[in-house]
Amino acid sequence: MKNFKKFLTLVLAVMMVVSSFAFSTSAATTKFEDVDAKNEELVKAVDLLNYMGVAKGTSETTFGTDELVTRQQFALFIYRLMKGGKDAPAGAANSTKFTDLEDSTYTYAIAWANAQGIVNGKSATTFAPKDGIKLQEAYAMIVRALGFNYPTGYPWSYINAGIKLGLDRGLEDIGYTETLTRAETAVILYNAMTAEY
Repeated sequence: MKNFKKFLTLVLAVMMVVSSFAFSTSAATTKFEDVDAKNEELVKAVDLLNYMGVAKGTSETTFGTDELVTRQQFALFIYRLMKGGKDAPAGAANSTKFTDLEDSTYTYAIAWANAQGIVNGKSATTFAPKDGIKLQEAYAMIVRALGFNYPTGYPWSYINAGIKLGLDRGLEDIGYTETLTRAETAVILYNAMTAEY
C-alpha cells in the first residue's frame, strides 16, 4: 500500500502535467516521425512519457515504436515512472541474486524493482534481462508497483487486475504471452498514469 500511496501522489502530479500538456497541444502532433499522428492516444502517450523522462526517444526524431522492449528496459521504465522521470544511476554494482545482469545501465533499476517486489526473476538466479517483456509480465510489474500482490495468482490475477485498472485501454489485439513494442509499452504506461483508482 506504501507504493500505491507514492504512485497516487505521482499520478496527481502527472495529472497536473497532463492538464498543462493538453492545453499546450491543440492537435495531435509529435516530434517523433515514427509515431502515427492519426493515433491520438499513442501521440499523447509517447509525448507525455518522453516529456516526463519515463520513456525517451531512440533518437531526436524517432521513438522506436516498432522496436521490441526487453525485461531490463521495462524495469527501467517502471523505475522512472515511480520516481517521477528520474533516471536510475548508471554503473551500479549488482546487489541482486541475478547472475545474468551484464548492462550496468539497468542494474540499479532492476535491483530497486526486485527489492520492492515489483520484478521477479525467471529463476532464483536469472532475470533474463534481454528477453522481450510479455504483456502478462508488464501487467504484473505495474500492478505490483501499485502495491497489489497476488503471490499465487500469476499470471491471471495480474491480468485481471491490469484490465480492471484499464491498462489495456487503446491496445490493439495482443496476446498475453506476446512481446510488447515500445508503442504498446507507451500506451500501457500512460494508462497506468491516467487510470482512475
